[in-house]
Formats: sequence, structure tokens, C-alpha cells
Amino acid sequence: MKMEMYVLQVKPGYEESAARELQRKGYTAMCPMVEAHIRFGGEWHKRLKILFTQYIFVECDLSDVDYYNIMSAVGVIRFLGCGKPEPLPADEREYIRILDNGGKPVEASKVYVTSYGDKMVLSGLLRKYANNSVRIDLRQRRAWVTVTLHGKPHKITLPVIGI
Repeated sequence: MKMEMYVLQVKPGYEESAARELQRKGYTAMCPMVEAHIRFGGEWHKRLKILFTQYIFVECDLSDVDYYNIMSAVGVIRFLGCGKPEPLPADEREYIRILDNGGKPVEASKVYVTSYGDKMVLSGLLRKYANNSVRIDLRQRRAWVTVTLHGKPHKITLPVIGI
């Protein structure tokens, strides 16, 4: 069997702990996070936010033993799929790896606004999503990108800063 990536639905608030437990069991588990900019008290603060709440990703050769090991992890509800676990297509697998960023939170992309009001992404993860539908709001320091999981569109929020 070859390594495939699967999406697991987990209980709310269990994303990180389920991913850590699966990693301790020897699986490659991913819980993509971003370093979001949030304004309160008149100042900007950085907070870690999970990109896909209630979902984590696991790479493995899914045997019966693996299935039951993964399902026994705290917080895991089910594998996504129609009646049985369905692996993600190769293109979706690749951008999940990019969003996981080696297990580190994704930092804000830098965006430059031209004198004509056009927005140019200079650096960061947002550059890789130029082909996807992107909406950038520099005032809120957020960009919304549409990605697909099992062919269904999902909107994720990525951090941006203007320079």
C-alpha cells in the first residue's frame, strides 16, 4: 500500500490533542494553524488559530490495525468519506502539507498596495494561492482563500499585513 492522506473529523477543541496523540502513535498527523492578528484593547495581538476547526489530517497506509488505532485517539469521531475512509486527491494533499508548514503556524503574508489601489502579495503563503479566489482586507489583516477538500470548496482565513 502507498501512503495516503485522510481527513479526520474530531470533537471541537480536540484538534491539537488528537494530532499529538496520533503523532505519539507513529502517524504523520497535521493540524494546520495560522498566527492571526487580532485587535483588542486598541492594539494588535498575535494569536494561534486552527485553520480547519474540527478536522485534522493523517498520512498512513490505512490497514485495519491503523484504522482502529486512529479511531481510538481521544476526540476522533470519524474518517471523512462515503461509507469508508476516502484519501484526498494528490493536489489537495499537497496544499494541506503547505498549510501545515512543517508543524509551525503560518505567518502573515506581506501585501503591498500600489498607488492605483492594486494589491500585490510580496511574500508568504498567500503567493501560492494566486490561482484560487482570494479576497484581501488589509484593515482587518485577513485574506480569505477558497480551497477544496474532497472536491468541496472551503473558505479559509490567512493572516496578511500591509507594507
